[in-house]
Amino acid sequence: MEKAKLNGPTMVLLVRNLVDSIAFYRRIGFQDELVGGPDEQHVHMNRDAVTFILHQARNPEDVKPFSSAAGGLYFDAFCYTDVRALLEEVRVAGVPIVNGPDLNDFFSEFTIQDVDGYRIAFGG
Repeated sequence: MEKAKLNGPTMVLLVRNLVDSIAFYRRIGFQDELVGGPDEQHVHMNRDAVTFILHQARNPEDVKPFSSAAGGLYFDAFCYTDVRALLEEVRVAGVPIVNGPDLNDFFSEFTIQDVDGYRIAFGG
């Protein structure tokens, strides 16, 4: 039996301000697509095999990235990539790096933080 091919992971992010979040992800090369009907609209932010689904929070206090919780990891999402190439894109876009960069021949990594505090690590 042939196994089904999985595409990149998709992660749902509850956001405080949809317009601000869309602008942030566009800065690092994501394309946006409005999805859903008038009562359940959300935005897919796509870049290559990575998709973040942005949902507007009804209450800003509901936005709580896992990385901000006591005992949470230092990232909320992890993407494998050509770290050095993406690092240059992120620097040109003026996006702050909150962890790293740690560049070496074995495994390189850095982490950014979006407008809602979600931390996205990139490694490879």
